[in-house]
Amino acid sequence: MVSASSLLLPSSVRDLASCVSDGAVRVACTTTPASTRITSFSSSSSSSSSTSSSSSPSNLSVAITYRATRLSPSAPPLLLRLIWRKGTRSVAGDPPLALFWDLTAAKYGAASPEPVSGFYVVAVAVADAEVVLAVGDLAAEFVKAKFEGQIPKARFLPVARADRVVAPTPPGHNHHHHRSTSNAMHTARVRFAEDGAEHEVSVGCSSSTRPGDEELWVSVDGKRAVTARSLRWNFRGNQTVFVDGAPVDVMWDLHGWWFRDPPGCAVVMLRARSALESRLWLEEEVAAPGFSLVVQAFKSPT
Repeated sequence: MVSASSLLLPSSVRDLASCVSDGAVRVACTTTPASTRITSFSSSSSSSSSTSSSSSPSNLSVAITYRATRLSPSAPPLLLRLIWRKGTRSVAGDPPLALFWDLTAAKYGAASPEPVSGFYVVAVAVADAEVVLAVGDLAAEFVKAKFEGQIPKARFLPVARADRVVAPTPPGHNHHHHRSTSNAMHTARVRFAEDGAEHEVSVGCSSSTRPGDEELWVSVDGKRAVTARSLRWNFRGNQTVFVDGAPVDVMWDLHGWWFRDPPGCAVVMLRARSALESRLWLEEEVAAPGFSLVVQAFKSPT
């Protein structure tokens, strides 16, 4: 635990590192290439009382990665991963972070651990007394009330989102002689560019007991962008679409879903190309990756 007396902070914010009731600080060192430090923390939440329909997979977890550009020119950028899931609550980081959260009034979407309103999660770099993450509709109000405007705010934005979901009906599981179909669709709202518009991305699967009738699709703002059929043969693939005039690569891998025993997962990834890229998976993109959305779907228990 970081001692508050060791912080060169205004008196109004010296309780930053010792407020156990608001959030705990635990330190774990990590190293990554290019001197980029990674901080990971997770916050548990209880889901709403609503239940998912047959067409809406239930979320196991939602992990959103943010890149924080520090105010000090000598401070390396931070990658912070906020994980919403049903489970334990923990925080680890390098440099030490103070984490504050309040989910008591949070409201949730159907069958998802990610709150949509009535909450805040705030992370502050202890040594520099700098807000490096402020998420939630109540975050700005909390920062203003807690630190009296004396804590500077880094520039941060989401660079990746990973949703782990359970599909309500295992496609192709029921081997009856008559034809039967089922549909499952997962939706997330994302921004592919920092200053771009928010888009609703839906990943759907139409399954059938008749081989060759399976279909995978990806829609952006309700418009079909990608369609893949005959998934037992076309279980891996990629296609490039344009969103806001910029290329977004769509990749899918359903091999584990169809052919592993016990079943694996299906993975669909949308990744915006960075300014350095001219084609898929250019090596230089590691230094400046574009935003990515990954949907990892598992079959529900039978």
